[in-house]
Amino acid sequence: MDNNYLSISDILVTNEKVPCKFLHDLPKMGFLDPSAAEDDLKAGSNVEIPLWLSESLYSRRPPLVSVELPKIYKDAYREILNADACTVDMHKLGQYFYEFGCYISKHDIKGEVGSTLINTFRQRFRMLLSASVSRDSLIALQPLSASERQRASAASKTEQALLDWLHSGDCVLTTANMVANHRKRKRAEMEMV
Repeated sequence: MDNNYLSISDILVTNEKVPCKFLHDLPKMGFLDPSAAEDDLKAGSNVEIPLWLSESLYSRRPPLVSVELPKIYKDAYREILNADACTVDMHKLGQYFYEFGCYISKHDIKGEVGSTLINTFRQRFRMLLSASVSRDSLIALQPLSASERQRASAASKTEQALLDWLHSGDCVLTTANMVANHRKRKRAEMEMV
């Protein structure tokens, strides 16, 4: 996923917490673990930290943490999403499900997170489409994730702009000369045969 430093939604996505296991002792970092009684963070500690911090600690050589998959991308939720993603309230499950999944997918050894994201979006596309044309948009938008809501809103605005343009009648659509001439030539060729 392409980082966008100034994007508010990207900041919110990277602020989501991920479970990490610390691979080395970190002096004076005990405050990261709310259950730690010491100032130092011991190797083997499991702590949930923001994604931006985990990425920074993971990218060091040697890595200081191993990033684990959050529960919404583990097998149990994956099975539910693969069975029928339309029944899941993405707003409650994870507002930034797709964006967060793109970041997390590089930590998925099996590579199943990426395929789950694609499959989930394919299943939910019709629901997203109906939400974009729904007159009762509040109910239609409720189970959608933040990115799905943005796409439904953009689609709704585009549809309204198209309807406004079609009803304005400023510009009458006509057949281009090139197309009309092509049809005449085709007709003449068919008559010769």
